[in-house]
Amino acid sequence: MKKAAAVLVAGLLGLIAVGALAGSVPVRFLPDLSLLGTVAAGLVLGPAAGLLVAASLGLTADVMTGTLVGQQAMLRVLELAVLRGFASQLDLRRGIPLGVFVAALSLADAGLLVLQSRFFLGLSFHWSEVGGVLLRAGVNGLAAPLIGGVARWIADALDESEARREMRLDTKRPVL
Repeated sequence: MKKAAAVLVAGLLGLIAVGALAGSVPVRFLPDLSLLGTVAAGLVLGPAAGLLVAASLGLTADVMTGTLVGQQAMLRVLELAVLRGFASQLDLRRGIPLGVFVAALSLADAGLLVLQSRFFLGLSFHWSEVGGVLLRAGVNGLAAPLIGGVARWIADALDESEARREMRLDTKRPVL
């Protein structure tokens, strides 16, 4: 549970930092840390803890971006399921496969977000936004190995299996 809390806190701090930067930097140049945090949680946490972290990051992104509450949270849960399915087939611990996977997942995320917005709100999609979506997918793909490395470092630092080694004490006197 410590690993899940640490990954969640790191993701929330990242979302706050990106939210603060969004006022001065165009959003297409910033990574989607809600998506990247979900990927990181899927790589280093178990299914239940990953689900909690993904839903929490999605709800936080919903509140920060002004989308419908639960819209991005639903996408993050779906993306976590897709990630766990692909992670069993691909080696997503290495940088290039992870970056390519996250770039493709970012494009799917953008498409699903457009479909959700169209279904629930009746919003339309403008083809002029495709360049920004492709650029943001590239930024997410480039940032994915860094975020994955940070998540693995957090998980390794909080791994309790090393801390629970058996300790033997040799006594000088006989034990009954």
